[in-house]
Amino acid sequence: MDDPRTVKPENSKMEKSQMKTDLENQIWYHGFRPRKDVIALLKEPGDFLVRATDSRNMPEIVISVLNDRRELVNLTIKCDNNQLWTLGVLRKSTKNVPRFPQVADLINYYKDHKLPGHAKLKRGITRPTWLIKHELVSFDKDKDLLGRGNFCNVYKGVYTRQPGEKIVVAVKICHEGSSSKGFKESKEARDQMLSEAQMMSYYVHHHVIEMFGVACDHPPILIIMEYCPGGDLQSHLKKQQQAIEVGERIVYILEAARGMRYLHKKNCVHRDLAARNCLISAKGCIKIADFGLSKLVKDLDKDDKEEADKDEPSPQIPLRWMAPESLKRPMKFSTKTDVWSFAVLMFEVFNCGVKPWPDDPPKKIATAIRKCHMPPMPDGTPNELKELTAQIWVIDPVLRPTMAQLCSLLFATSKKHRPPPPEKFALNTINGVERIHADGAITAEETAEHEDEEVHNKQYSSVER
Repeated sequence: MDDPRTVKPENSKMEKSQMKTDLENQIWYHGFRPRKDVIALLKEPGDFLVRATDSRNMPEIVISVLNDRRELVNLTIKCDNNQLWTLGVLRKSTKNVPRFPQVADLINYYKDHKLPGHAKLKRGITRPTWLIKHELVSFDKDKDLLGRGNFCNVYKGVYTRQPGEKIVVAVKICHEGSSSKGFKESKEARDQMLSEAQMMSYYVHHHVIEMFGVACDHPPILIIMEYCPGGDLQSHLKKQQQAIEVGERIVYILEAARGMRYLHKKNCVHRDLAARNCLISAKGCIKIADFGLSKLVKDLDKDDKEEADKDEPSPQIPLRWMAPESLKRPMKFSTKTDVWSFAVLMFEVFNCGVKPWPDDPPKKIATAIRKCHMPPMPDGTPNELKELTAQIWVIDPVLRPTMAQLCSLLFATSKKHRPPPPEKFALNTINGVERIHADGAITAEETAEHEDEEVHNKQYSSVER
C-alpha cells in the first residue's frame, strides 16, 4: 500500500530541468549565496530560506531555518531515483517518510509539520531583487571576452532589465574547478564574488560602478555590472602618456576621490584602490570598481584577527598600495589605509600609469613603506598635490586627511589647474566614450557635491594643521 504521505507526481518521469525551474521560481530560493551571507537574514524562530551548496564537492539543496531555540538548523533535501524529494536525514529511515515531486510541496508540508531539530517553517525569506535569472543575461564566450583572471572571466553582454529594455553590461563569470584543489579555490573565489556583489548592491553613486544583479540559482555564477567601454584608468594613462593635460589628470583624481568619499560614508573600506581598479564610463567618468577585497568597517577587526592567525598574509593584497600598518602583524585596514592607497593612485596618474618601484623586489618595497620612505611624485605634478601626498604618507593614520577633506582640497586645486575643454579631453579619444562636461558636474547630486566641497575646503583651510 502506498504511503498516504507520499505525493505522486502526475508524470513520474518529470524532467529534472523542470524540477530545477520550479525550485528556482520560488521566492524563498536564494541559489548559491554563501551561508554566511544568508544566515543573518533569519531573525525569528520559523524564518527559513532554501539555498544551494557544494561545500561537500557535490551540489545539494539545503533548508536553513531558525528553530524555537533561535539556533540555525541546516537540513539537506535529497532527490531519490523516483524523482521524489525528501529530507536527507530521513532518507534511510525504515519508517515511511514523506516524499514529494517538488521542493515547494515539501516546504508546504513542513509548514504544518515539525522538522527535526525543534524547527518549523513559518516565514520564507524573500530573495532580494538583485538576484536575477540566468535567462535574462546573454553573451558570447568566443567573441565577448573583456578580461581574464585566475578565477573568473569578464564578458561584454546584454541584460534584459525588463520586457523591452535591453542594456549592455559587463558579466563576470566564475570558473568551475576540476581538481579537488581547484574546486576549493574556485568555490572560495565564487563566494568572494557573491559577497562582493551583495556589498555592491547597496551602492549607488556617479563614481562607483553600478551592480545590476547576480545570477546564482545554478552554476555558472554571473555578476552583472555596468559596462565601461573606456576600460581601466591604468591602461588609458599608459596609452596616452603626456597627451593628457594636468587639469584632466586632476579631474581623474577628484572623481576617484568622490567615489571613495561615498564608500567611506557607507562604512566601506575598499582595500584595493589603484588605477587598474578605476574604470572609465561611456560618459568619460571615473568609476571605482573591483570590490573583491572590500570590507565593511564593522567586519575589519574580525578579519584583522583572522589574518594575524595565518602563517602568511593573503597573496591578493596589493603590496605597492599598502599602508605601513597593513604590513605589520596584525594587519590593519581602515578608511585611512584607503587614503594611503589614494596617494599611490595619484602617483600613478602623474606617472602615466606606471606603479612606484616597478622593478624592485617585494622585500625592499615593504621595508620602504614601513619606514615611510615613499618615492617623490613624478615631474609635472602640481605642488599642491605634492604637498597633499606628503600629508597622506605619514606613519600615524590619524594624521592623514579624510577622503572628504581630500575632495575639498582637490576641488580647490581643480579651480587653479583648470581642465581643458571637453573636446580636448584625452578621454574622448577612446572608442565608445564621450565626455561633454569638463568639470564633471552633470547631475544635481554632483552639483551639490561641488558646493559641499567649497564649504568644506573653507572649513579645512581655516584649521591649522
